[in-house]
Amino acid sequence: MVKKISSFFLVILFVSTGVFAQNKVFTRQDTLRGSITPERAWWDLTYYHLSVKVDPADSSFTGSNKIGYRVIKNSQLMQIDLQPPMQITRIIQDNNKLKFKRDGNAWFIELTAPQNIGDIQYLTVEYQGKPQVSKRPPWQGGVSWGKDKNGKAFIVTANQGDGASLWWPCKDHSYDEPDSMLISITVPEPLMNVSNGRLRKLEHHNNGTNTSHWFVANPINNYGVNINVADYVHFSDVYKGEKGDLDCNYWVLPYNLEKAKEHFKQAHLMLEAFEHWFGPYSFLRGWL
Repeated sequence: MVKKISSFFLVILFVSTGVFAQNKVFTRQDTLRGSITPERAWWDLTYYHLSVKVDPADSSFTGSNKIGYRVIKNSQLMQIDLQPPMQITRIIQDNNKLKFKRDGNAWFIELTAPQNIGDIQYLTVEYQGKPQVSKRPPWQGGVSWGKDKNGKAFIVTANQGDGASLWWPCKDHSYDEPDSMLISITVPEPLMNVSNGRLRKLEHHNNGTNTSHWFVANPINNYGVNINVADYVHFSDVYKGEKGDLDCNYWVLPYNLEKAKEHFKQAHLMLEAFEHWFGPYSFLRGWL
């Protein structure tokens, strides 16, 4: 009886799998997104400077991404990815405006400057729009525009499953990563943005906004880049690592500060466990 039941479910599995495989149709957009297209293959990504103004009043992003790359093959056509409803408004290289056209999520840029093998080049992509709202983060990608208990804006990105190009223009394929990245996010006071890497500078502007500059000194995947905006307060401590001191910085909501100071004592235990099993903590070698 057990063998008959097992055989029955095995047949159902094969049939359902076969039906799914027959119904799956790959589109041109699947190819543009998932393949190392010729318009991606000729250049090696080296650097990003992502600069974004976040406006909680209308749920919009306005910004630019300066892209650094090394030419490894001759070509004059580049693919950059940005998903709707976001829009690229202008692309500049060497102070010249470039022509570009859109094919779904892919944007193709016509380069005019010579792209000589071995050269390091830069171009800046300007963009704007209201990014897709995540209705079920992190399972559905997009941006969450929430409020904390004090009624202050609480804004986070979730793009691990759907791609970084949900909210910023990039080479959105996992085969290539920038060697380093600067993330500059502008938000209204008293909000604070926390992103990847180490906070290099916090600028306060006369118009009631601030810009936080976060630098990542080592390769980072696109989908790992995040914005976290809230009315954060900050505290820090130092972990005595096997090869030196590691400064630990924590950003929490103000009404959670005392609880966080107690809970985050466990961070040192976590770091100690990592060093025990994997060796001296890598950030001490300049990963940030």
